[in-house]
Amino acid sequence: MTDLTGILFWFSLAGLSILAVLSYRKSKNLSHLLMWIALLAVCGGIYFVVFQAQWNISSKGEQQPNQTGFVIVLYVCMLLGMGSHYFYTLLLKPKRDRDPFDIGSLLAPVFASPLVFIPLLGAFQNSQVDLASLTLPKMMVFFVAFENGFFWKEVVDNRRKEQAHDH
Repeated sequence: MTDLTGILFWFSLAGLSILAVLSYRKSKNLSHLLMWIALLAVCGGIYFVVFQAQWNISSKGEQQPNQTGFVIVLYVCMLLGMGSHYFYTLLLKPKRDRDPFDIGSLLAPVFASPLVFIPLLGAFQNSQVDLASLTLPKMMVFFVAFENGFFWKEVVDNRRKEQAHDH
């Protein structure tokens, strides 16, 4: 994992922790807060052990070129997809039926973005996309990142509906 991916993960984990505390302030449900904090702590611990602990094995052979620019552009495309989904659903309704703009609803997917981004980055980790010479097939990588961001909210919403239907 690159240093940038680690930063994004820890930033998102901190954001989710803040959201859990803010949710607790509204609901006053201590058991939910403790459950979320425990879950986030387990996720952070697993991430640390798997990706950041010093005992990870690394090859001494040929090193991959620095792809920081590629990672940043890929992440931004995914975030643009998440933001586009918010505005798409907002503007889909007639103006008189629209919910008011809510910055929290717009930014909330950003805190869960590592759930989408880390597998996405893993899929394209060895794609060797040179940002200086983009071709249409290479640009498809960024469109896939946008698409993953756009449809991430749909996956979460459908899962919630299924759980509500089951109970």
